[in-house]
Amino acid sequence: MATLEELRAEVMRQPPECAKLTPFELTEANSEEGVVKVTFAPQPAFGNHFGNIQGGFVAAMLDLPISVAVFAKLGQWLPTLELKCSFLRPAKIGTCIGEGRVLRAGQSIVFVEGRLWGADGELAVHATATVGGSLKPRTG
Repeated sequence: MATLEELRAEVMRQPPECAKLTPFELTEANSEEGVVKVTFAPQPAFGNHFGNIQGGFVAAMLDLPISVAVFAKLGQWLPTLELKCSFLRPAKIGTCIGEGRVLRAGQSIVFVEGRLWGADGELAVHATATVGGSLKPRTG
């Protein structure tokens, strides 16, 4: 089971270009359960006409903890096959918290959920995702 520090090092070893648009810090991780939390830096450029985070940016933000949760649980990066976001309330711009949680990992598909709390501390978005590909047995 990887420690928080080991996961941080692996995530930051070769971050994808898109991660530069959503600066974050991995703050919690449980590899055994496949649960992670990240803190996103404020991104005023993500604002919509109402002064909240635009929905497409929220989806991009949530894809990050979802992907990291899968990596934490399985030790490999897999592509997101499907992502559905339910917008519960506006996501306020500022420091936001994202969570990814593996619900079930099968032989080729992983079911994951994500949550995003806005800068006001309110749960703003709940997402479900399907992640998959060629799953390798976890070693170590």
